[in-house]
Amino acid sequence: PRPSEKWIAQYYQDSDYQPHQKEALSLSGKLYQLVRIWNNRYKRRLIEKFSAKGKIMDYGCGTGEFLLEMKNSGWETFGFEPASSAAAIAADYGLNIIPDLSSIKEKVNVITLWHVLEHVHDARTLLVELKKILDPAGLLCIALPNRQSLDAALFKQNWVAYDAPRHLYHFSAADLEKFLNSEGFKIDSIKSLPFDPWYNSLLSASLEFRKRRLKLLSIGLLKSIFTAVAVNFLSFLSKKNNSSIIYLTKLKSGD
Repeated sequence: PRPSEKWIAQYYQDSDYQPHQKEALSLSGKLYQLVRIWNNRYKRRLIEKFSAKGKIMDYGCGTGEFLLEMKNSGWETFGFEPASSAAAIAADYGLNIIPDLSSIKEKVNVITLWHVLEHVHDARTLLVELKKILDPAGLLCIALPNRQSLDAALFKQNWVAYDAPRHLYHFSAADLEKFLNSEGFKIDSIKSLPFDPWYNSLLSASLEFRKRRLKLLSIGLLKSIFTAVAVNFLSFLSKKNNSSIIYLTKLKSGD
């Protein structure tokens, strides 16, 4: 059973929920923020390979660091974030944070969902709404944790990217392709987030050993390093093997 939208809101106010924190207090939080800086630059370069500069809307923009990166690169930016505390931080950056999708009156060139779709209670309805505001030749970019990755298989219930109860869905590449096709989208390209296997493996190993009440942190560190290296190696063979997958999608002709 999935928690209701009202009930689940408290888990986004948690001080340990790093995507909604402006300043890091813990070691893992500081690591997360360092990775986020590199990731935002990587994401911007990736988007700019597939789309000319124009209007971009980041759905579930969190504290807005990605949108700020895009704005500083010359994009016209819009952000939507249901968590008021995170939205307030994004607004403090001077970003245009909209109250709902109906606030956008013109078509946008790019829509991004960075690890957001798995949080949405009615994912299909959202996809229909995003389709209405996306330019017919526009780009829909969706990043998701991959439930069929090696790190998910090795860490099992301790895989940190399951992120219960905030994550309501977990997709494989085949799952998402079927879901997108049903609403008139096609996957144009698949990429990966190179740092995510390292981050997920490190935190998963930490969680695993805390649950087992073991003090052999060196074993956990070795396992996380081995897993991250193996996942990145496999992703060279196919991006569908990565811990996190970026799906660059477009509307089918005629849709």
